[in-house]
Amino acid sequence: MKTIIAGSVFAVFALMVFAPSAFADHANVDVSIAVGSSAPGCETTNECFVPSEVTIDVGSEVTWSNDDTSAHTVTSGTIKDETPGEAFDSSLFMAGKTFSYKFEEAGVFPYFCIVHPWMSGTVIVQEHDEEGLDDGMEHEEGYATAMSADGSVMVKIGAAAPTVGDELAIEVEFTDADGNAIEHVNFDVSATQDGTEVLSETGQHSHSGVTEFTTAALESDSPVDVQVTILGFGLPTDDPETWTGPKGETVSAQVVPEFGPIAMMILAVAIVSIVAVTARSKVIPKL
Repeated sequence: MKTIIAGSVFAVFALMVFAPSAFADHANVDVSIAVGSSAPGCETTNECFVPSEVTIDVGSEVTWSNDDTSAHTVTSGTIKDETPGEAFDSSLFMAGKTFSYKFEEAGVFPYFCIVHPWMSGTVIVQEHDEEGLDDGMEHEEGYATAMSADGSVMVKIGAAAPTVGDELAIEVEFTDADGNAIEHVNFDVSATQDGTEVLSETGQHSHSGVTEFTTAALESDSPVDVQVTILGFGLPTDDPETWTGPKGETVSAQVVPEFGPIAMMILAVAIVSIVAVTARSKVIPKL
């Protein structure tokens, strides 16, 4: 329950800060290094860095404030990298101090604290017109993306704008941090509109890393909430206990109606929450 509440708080924050460029570009973002993050435990709810994932535009700046009582670092990469800190590295900075970095290139930038490696976060840097605008892709789809807590999986959820009376096509894609397709992903997917479930598919298996789903006919053009829960990597005929990769991580996105002249957009509410889900439970919590 604590995790679900935390995920809901992040979702509300994302709604306020990460709206599509129909309203405003992603501005500079502040991230807090939480009190108590120097002790293990905050990683279970993604509350070591708050928020643990932020989305900005190229040229925007992220400022980390050390609100803990211990010294920390903000170092690009993951604990598994041979040479972490290639993109940015704060070095050790004390309680009450800040570290800022301006991102000049688009991409996904995982980071962590070298002193306390269970602390991790992600910065997603987008081109100014990348989110919610017509990029010339077939079907003019919009996308919301999020990375797993360990930085190994990027989940992309794509859809057009919801239209009353029409079914909604939803594309789910799994890639690694370098953009390569991940094969044999087991997952659950669901979607709700106005509190009504319009899609529920459990125990799904994606051989190629890309799978498409279609909802029931929508009763309104209200936003549609989509959730994808990763169950693990492996053949569906194998024992789920032998599946690898992150398990029980839920990515949430909200597909919103059209705004003025801009067609087909997704409100960026792409977040990752660690939830109490196993490959056998097939339960997807509602945020």
